[in-house]
Amino acid sequence: MMMWTLGLQLVVVGVFLQMPGCFPSCLIKGSVALCGFKNLHSVPPLPPHITHLFLENNRIGEINATSMSGLENLQELDLGNQKVPLVIRSNAFLKQSRLRRLVLGLNPRLQLEPLAFAGLSNLQKLQLDYCSLNDSILTGNYLAPLSSLQTLNLYGNHIKRLSVYLRNMLNKSFDWQKCGNPFSGVSFQTLDLSYSGLSVDKLSLFFRAISGTNISQLKVSGHIGKGFSFDNLPDPDLDFFEGLKNSSVRFLDLSKNRIFSLRQRVFTPLTEVNSIDLSQNKVNQIHRMAFEGLQGNLKMLNLSHNLLGEIFSHTFASLTNLEILDLSHNHIGVLGYGSFSELPNLRFLNLTDNSLQELGFTAALPNLENLNLNSNKLTSSSVNTITRFAHNVSSLSIQNNRITQIYSFLDQMKCLKLLLYGGNTIKWCILSRRVAPFNVKVLDLHSSSLQSIWSQGKCLDLFDKFQNVTSLNLSSNGLRSLPQGIFKGLASVVTMDLSSNTLTYLQSDVLPKSLKSLYLSDNFIASPDPIAFSSLSFLDLSKNRFYCNNDLQSFLMWMKQTNITFLSPIEEFRCEFPAGFYNIPLLDYNGQLALRATKKIMNELIQNRHI
Repeated sequence: MMMWTLGLQLVVVGVFLQMPGCFPSCLIKGSVALCGFKNLHSVPPLPPHITHLFLENNRIGEINATSMSGLENLQELDLGNQKVPLVIRSNAFLKQSRLRRLVLGLNPRLQLEPLAFAGLSNLQKLQLDYCSLNDSILTGNYLAPLSSLQTLNLYGNHIKRLSVYLRNMLNKSFDWQKCGNPFSGVSFQTLDLSYSGLSVDKLSLFFRAISGTNISQLKVSGHIGKGFSFDNLPDPDLDFFEGLKNSSVRFLDLSKNRIFSLRQRVFTPLTEVNSIDLSQNKVNQIHRMAFEGLQGNLKMLNLSHNLLGEIFSHTFASLTNLEILDLSHNHIGVLGYGSFSELPNLRFLNLTDNSLQELGFTAALPNLENLNLNSNKLTSSSVNTITRFAHNVSSLSIQNNRITQIYSFLDQMKCLKLLLYGGNTIKWCILSRRVAPFNVKVLDLHSSSLQSIWSQGKCLDLFDKFQNVTSLNLSSNGLRSLPQGIFKGLASVVTMDLSSNTLTYLQSDVLPKSLKSLYLSDNFIASPDPIAFSSLSFLDLSKNRFYCNNDLQSFLMWMKQTNITFLSPIEEFRCEFPAGFYNIPLLDYNGQLALRATKKIMNELIQNRHI
């Protein structure tokens, strides 16, 4: 009787497993449940012995802590390619500690809550390909519970940057041979090894371990180099990048380290590199042939914010394809004979914020287009030597130096289109009448003490040879008035900046007829004359100190009717004087006058009635 009952139970169970009401959507073969392509909206009830569950190509929108109840024996789970957005809730797999392989790929709108993978301590393979994931999948803690993970597929996502923390490699007992290449079969757009804690020696071993891995951009910031006046840590040497010689590195970022000297042939293995950023280090020495091997491809070199004091003829030798060189914010006081030699293709040179008093006898740079010499100690005589090595530049910035004469070199610079001179004090102008008009189109003379020189009757012909200028900046010159005819040479000017001066009025005919845009913000023009603005299309009068009296009436009427575009809302214009109208909007001025007049009349009537 007992045997018959047990047999009957087994038959019932067998039939139960095939009944449509119980497991209608899955084909079960032993411990494998095939539930794909069944239009399921949730995980169906399944027997507890299932180890391999395939749920691909369904309409399951959520996996939560109860979705996998009773399936603690799962070793493989496929949830790929759901037809609706899939959300994996925190602790969804908390009881699936035996799971070895999880497929979530081809879910382009996949959402992972912070603890989505909690409990998967034995997971070895995870597929997240084509899930529209961004960098947060790696920078967050999503993968932290996966302590046994061996294979991670992130192909076809939006991950552009990988930050790697290599704490285990800090141990002295770490076996580099046993580790092998952790990035085998992986290509990187950006590999960020910043602040990993690895020394120069261990980074060199790491580069050898990942030999052959394709890396477009490599970033290592934080702790590389010996620093200034220390000898306990080494700078990178010629063996440092040897392991990357077949990695096709295009962009190398070593900024924000402590590198003191660039050793001989230190970059030689990186023959394909286009750009090197060494900014914000402690670089004080560049050895001969430091850049050997880079002449084929290097186009950009950033050495800004370092401790360089001089440039020699051999400093950048052989960088024949270099186009951009940034040496700003150093302590360069000397350019040695033949400096910048062998840089025939250099187009941009930045020497801002150094200590240059002279430009010396540098090598000729025939293709240089942009030269920046801001914030040095150059004088008028030293600037004249620019024509010896950079006579073809189209953009020259010499702001905040000690230059007192503006014309001395311009007639020899036929290609110059942009001249930024501001921050120098103009003290004298001697202009030969035989000199042809300059080709400069953009002229910046802000903070050049023009009020002082013009008030002495000097340099009144300052603009006579700037007939091609289209944009002129005269801001912050302390200008109280404009000398009559001062702009007569500016036949082409379209934009003029007269902001942050102390102008009290503008003569009706002082502005060039070609002018279209005028910046007059932060001045003292009490009652602007609309006739002076007749040629304009754009006008900035913000922060101007208006004097609100009857003289302002014509301007107020014009302001409401003109087609000129004001570059700040006219609703923001305020009366500055007299005190009784302080901070009243100009648009309300007439109303305020009428209101006050009415009050005055009413008061007089009241007083007369009492009398």
